[in-house]
Order: sequence, then C-alpha cells, then structure tokens
Amino acid sequence: MGLIESIGSRLREARERTGLTQEAAAASVGINRVQLSQYENGRREIDISTLARLAALYGYTIDFFLGEAEGEEQVSIAFRAEDVDEADWRIIAWAKDFVMAAEELEKILGGGHRAQ
Repeated sequence: MGLIESIGSRLREARERTGLTQEAAAASVGINRVQLSQYENGRREIDISTLARLAALYGYTIDFFLGEAEGEEQVSIAFRAEDVDEADWRIIAWAKDFVMAAEELEKILGGGHRAQ
C-alpha cells in the first residue's frame, strides 16, 4: 500500500471512529463529499492544509495519518449528535485541537511536574 492509500485508509478509520458521515466531515472542513471520498479511497492526493483540518476535526495529529505515530490515541469529546451543525463541528474540532495541544505542552514540561 502506498502513502496516498495509507493516508486514505487512516482518514476513513478516523472519521468512522468519530462517528461522522463523509458529508458532515467534508462540510466541516470546507470540501465536498466526493473529494473526501477520493482522499479516503486513495484516488486523490490530499494537501497538507486539508489534512490538518481533518486531523483536528478527528482529534489526531498529522503524524498519525503519515504513519509516523503508530497507535496514537484519539482525543474523545462526548456530545449529543442531534442538531449538530457546521459551526458546532468547528467548535468540536477546536476543542479537540486544544486538548491535544495541552497534552503536548504537558509532555514538553515533563509530565506536568515543575520545579518549585
């Protein structure tokens, strides 16, 4: 499996774990469903900007999709899916990105243990 196919497979896996339809995920990042389908099926190269937006939405780092972060845990945020619109998905993506950044900062600071 080539890199494009591998990225596509991971995109599909991440989207399905998040519980989003292709239509909802695509609308949330400003692309159309057909384009997302082509990415997921490895029929189209994805640009880094779109990959970054999808990664944030799904709660993963870009490294996960590039195969550099095996077994990465998804950031899970619970919410009710009823009446969730595009603005809501953007807030959810922002919250996941915030949590991932906080976790990364904690790692950088040595697990949250600072000298007194």
